[in-house]
Amino acid sequence: MTARPGRGQPRRETSEGRLALLLLLPAALLLCGVLLFPMLTTLRDSLYVNKLTEPWLRGFVGLSQYAQMLHDPRFGQALRNTLVFGIFTVGGSFLVGIPMALAAHTPSRVRGLARVALLLPWAMPPVISGLIFAWLFNAQYGVVNDVLYRAGVIHEPLRWLSTPGLAVVAMVITIVWKTSSFVALIVLGGLQGIPRDLTEAAEVDGATRVQGFFRVLLPLLAPSLAVAFIFRAISAVQVFDIPYTFIQQAPAQGLLETLGVYIYRTSIEFLDFGYGAALSVALFALSLAVTAVYVRFVRDGSSS
Repeated sequence: MTARPGRGQPRRETSEGRLALLLLLPAALLLCGVLLFPMLTTLRDSLYVNKLTEPWLRGFVGLSQYAQMLHDPRFGQALRNTLVFGIFTVGGSFLVGIPMALAAHTPSRVRGLARVALLLPWAMPPVISGLIFAWLFNAQYGVVNDVLYRAGVIHEPLRWLSTPGLAVVAMVITIVWKTSSFVALIVLGGLQGIPRDLTEAAEVDGATRVQGFFRVLLPLLAPSLAVAFIFRAISAVQVFDIPYTFIQQAPAQGLLETLGVYIYRTSIEFLDFGYGAALSVALFALSLAVTAVYVRFVRDGSSS
């Protein structure tokens, strides 16, 4: 026989709801202070001219700075660079990260070394990574040129940081090295959640390791790969540290300038805070579009 709810139950639920709201209030206020307030301030600043080098031009200009972006060739170049770097670095981080995760998961003599190698790029600050790789690709005393010369691949030093195409390749390699460990950690977590019975059953049925990976492990890793892809795509859109470090070392600055770097230079170096705020809103809209894809994926996954 089912017990009927008493008269005091709605009042108890109401008090528990108020307690929950009261406990959530500090976190909500903190989020408003560190997230919502800067967003609204940036949106307001994007509607005003605020250039310290020309202080007499202050005032409300509406959406004119957004229209200025449409005719700004440097903004178009930075947006193209961001998308190109995003495509190559996200794809490269998966090509490197998945084998790293398999090496760190499969029992072998190099398993411990693979786990250390997996954590090292993730733990190193991006600026330090950029400086190290800028030194590695240096034309005069870089290790990369020395190795290629000793191997007979080149007969004279390559100017990695001053040749446009080579500078892009060097920066893509650096970002892939830095971000592949994040993908590897996500994939390693997915691998550890897959029962070994499935792979052992595939081996008993005569499947090779390659067939077992593509037919058993890869389908089960799909949710982990999707989450890693979305987070890598968001971070690729917002990339700043390594491109900015390379630009300080490379004369081919135009091909390395991402949207994040252009915002920094417009606001801090050129002191144009109004246009910098409009560029920041454009970057936020781009990140929001990628986040919307992630939310759509999570919603479809939970509904199915």
